[in-house]
Amino acid sequence: MLNYFSPISAPGAAGWTDAAATKQTRATQLLRKLRDAVISGRLAPGERLVVASLTEAFGAGQTPVREALMRLASEGFVLLEDQRGFTVAPVSRAELVDLTAARCEIEALALRWSIEHGDDEWEAALLAATHRLLKLNKLGADSHSIDPAWNERHMAFHQALVGACPNQSILQIRSLLSDRAERYRHLSVRYLKGTRDDRGEHEAIAAAALARDMATAEALTRRHVESTTAILLAEMDAGNPGLETR
Repeated sequence: MLNYFSPISAPGAAGWTDAAATKQTRATQLLRKLRDAVISGRLAPGERLVVASLTEAFGAGQTPVREALMRLASEGFVLLEDQRGFTVAPVSRAELVDLTAARCEIEALALRWSIEHGDDEWEAALLAATHRLLKLNKLGADSHSIDPAWNERHMAFHQALVGACPNQSILQIRSLLSDRAERYRHLSVRYLKGTRDDRGEHEAIAAAALARDMATAEALTRRHVESTTAILLAEMDAGNPGLETR
């Protein structure tokens, strides 16, 4: 007798599921590649994004490329205009100042709660992330770009700092703001004229966090974020043609 409450597998259901999962994976990879290209500056601020060209460059179909661009538009990395189509969102003084203020508050809040709730595992994870970060140099071979391996460890370090924060909403907002600020971080290296003690900054933040010195950890984190902003604001004030000032 047929059990009407038992699951019935349709012919080829497993194959359809595998195909759907593969399609989703490819879409996720395409989105990440396009986002990375915008963040790193390979797709420059204000650059017009031609779907056909991106299709060839990234080895994807036009529909997946358009879907990825729509997603990036919702994240603020790309603009969609009726007559011009897609363009990389410009960088601007107003956005930079707003992002910096928001990040300083959110980073400080997430760090404070992480220090309050951090246990031995959190300390161990932060120590490991700090050690891994300090083993690499920030700058690439050209001295004007961020080394990808360092950048990955840098993101892991800051994630470890707030790893014990129990508020997922705060962490989601922090992640979004960090992604939006990432291309400003890459630009700051491009326009950096002097030297910056990134190693010392990260060591000091980690030491204060591990010592449970909230006031110092928060102050150092704010200064760390604001230092990047100061580099770019100086270039904007100097009238650098590659940067908007609106």
